[in-house]
Amino acid sequence: MNDLTTDVLVIGAGLTGAVIAAQLADRNARVGIVDAQRVGQAATRRALGLATISPHMAHIRETKYGLERLKRLAAQHGALLQSCSVIHLATTRERERALQQLAEAVPDAGLEWTTQRDLLPSGFAGGLLAHDSALVDVDLLLVRLLRHPNIAIRQYAEVFRLESAGEVTYALCKDLTITAYCVILATNVYVGLLSPYLADSVRGARGAIWSSQPPQAAGAPAHLYAGMPLLFDDARLALMPGKDGKLHGAAWLWHERDADKDPSEELRRFLKRFGLGKPEQTSQWSTGVTTTTDDGAPRVGRLDVEGNMLYALGLGAYGLAWAPVVAERIAALAFAG
Repeated sequence: MNDLTTDVLVIGAGLTGAVIAAQLADRNARVGIVDAQRVGQAATRRALGLATISPHMAHIRETKYGLERLKRLAAQHGALLQSCSVIHLATTRERERALQQLAEAVPDAGLEWTTQRDLLPSGFAGGLLAHDSALVDVDLLLVRLLRHPNIAIRQYAEVFRLESAGEVTYALCKDLTITAYCVILATNVYVGLLSPYLADSVRGARGAIWSSQPPQAAGAPAHLYAGMPLLFDDARLALMPGKDGKLHGAAWLWHERDADKDPSEELRRFLKRFGLGKPEQTSQWSTGVTTTTDDGAPRVGRLDVEGNMLYALGLGAYGLAWAPVVAERIAALAFAG
């Protein structure tokens, strides 16, 4: 039996868990972080390294703050690929008007309504430019964050039960028992396995991810898209360049009413519009799951008033910008307990 005793245990080694772990470790806490898979292999990988603010009035300030924090953190660790602009687009007139009104309502948020034809895909009269966004090498950032001397990592360690006894909690894995004074759940869609209560706080989303061949690949055909990252309908569809020179596309089905749809088919139709997705252009297809919330804001808190179990869930499509915000809230709760 390979046991571990730590001050804080973070369950979930995606970007949220890693930023939380690093922040607590910087405050001299001994932190253990575990994941049922490899570091960063679940929902974090589905973000494709794009960090931008949430185009919702209620979330602009917080995600703008989180984005600035993430960019500094990524630059500090050599993981900031580039600052960029992102275009948010809408396929309904109602949502398009809402995006246009955002730029007018929050003039200092780095948002601009644009009608420049050379920036917009065909069929769109306007889009919301989110300046000061970023492309981040998430894999590198995770490695650098978790290389902290106060952090112990256990990969392929699925926690199947939590047992509390006085001031400590025992996290039981197949071949590992971890003793901690504080446990933080950052497990996304799998949180319901550990806490049925939290399962009702988030809703799942199914997605499909596509990656192109490198642009230098012999015989790779030309395509119609070569611009900045595009997000359609609140990131339900996305197209963006990657760190490897490839293009990446994603389709997400966030709503229960889309339960009968196939995200892979949605993505194929989307890619076809840009002359992409043919077998000779494709290097990889994958699928994934993540969570969001009804109002788009993450769920962060304490499971009970005097307990030592915290949670950070449902970061959704703008999780990279939310992660530093969530980490600060968790740190405040952990050190207040």
